[in-house]
Amino acid sequence: MATATAAKMIEATDDPDVIYLMDHPDSTEEIPTIDISGYLAGKPGEARRIAQELRRVTETIGFFYLSGHGVEQSMFDRMFAEAERFFALPLAEKKKIPQDGKTGYFEVKEQERVGNQYLVKKTKASFNESFIIGRERPADDPDALAGKPYCKFNTWPENLPGFRETLVEYQYRMIDVGQKMLPLWALSLDLPETFFDGMFDKPHANMRFVHYPPQDAIGNGQYGSIPHTDNCFMTLLAQANVPGLAVRMPSGHWRIADIIPGTILINTGNLMVRWTNGRYLSTKHRVINTSGKDRYTFPVFFGPDFDTLIECLPSCCGPDKPAQFEPMTYANLRNWYYGLD
Repeated sequence: MATATAAKMIEATDDPDVIYLMDHPDSTEEIPTIDISGYLAGKPGEARRIAQELRRVTETIGFFYLSGHGVEQSMFDRMFAEAERFFALPLAEKKKIPQDGKTGYFEVKEQERVGNQYLVKKTKASFNESFIIGRERPADDPDALAGKPYCKFNTWPENLPGFRETLVEYQYRMIDVGQKMLPLWALSLDLPETFFDGMFDKPHANMRFVHYPPQDAIGNGQYGSIPHTDNCFMTLLAQANVPGLAVRMPSGHWRIADIIPGTILINTGNLMVRWTNGRYLSTKHRVINTSGKDRYTFPVFFGPDFDTLIECLPSCCGPDKPAQFEPMTYANLRNWYYGLD
């Protein structure tokens, strides 16, 4: 069970100056791009070079654009086309998809504040609708059949040919990117490249298909996505041509995340804070869509097997730096985040 020390990661505020900066991004600080094409091609020295860059970026910003990842633009284009197709369905059709815990279809009015993830004390419910799936599992998956928490089978919309196939293909392409980066993360923490082997064989890979309708106003406590941090190892996000995501930068000011075609915007989550004893960041971010257009995204939240024990990594603690957080399983960290402990 999660304990009070988990709360060190997230502190909610009602300071009007802090909230103003969230609502009015003005930072010109850089969100860097990391190219892993040389690493994937086996170029000598690339793993160490990229690991050093990952360390620098994750200790200071916690967000970066990933290029050279091997996922073709046509895959992203197909996903954005599916988003428009799905969210254009009549509400009655979308509501046929049942909610099962944290998966299923959620209309705008159902995006409630629950759990411990929010960074502003008083806000309205997030102004979005979403379709959420867990990692797609075969019909004989033992964890799902046994009713293991967070391991349920997905439920899909009816009469939408090709939708399920496209989303599952994309989900597993993101899992592949995440798994290929694990040796880089290990090296960035002065650990053996194989350190994470066995921890991500059955990864958490929830995908949230999101539609953000346009908003008319800013500063009234209404967000497309309330300021928060993510509760995973890392989040992989593709963006189309509609802005709205803003990120807290090292200065304390916020920056609108640029849209760089062909890249995946990655941020680290609360799991990294715990594993690295506060060394790596879980960066605050939020969405306000004032573009006048519909905004679609589909973040994939990548993490280890739910039974994985999360305790301070050996390179991040010692006699002069004791562990700040008690060990707990990834499932229990998820429970704390959603207020289920």
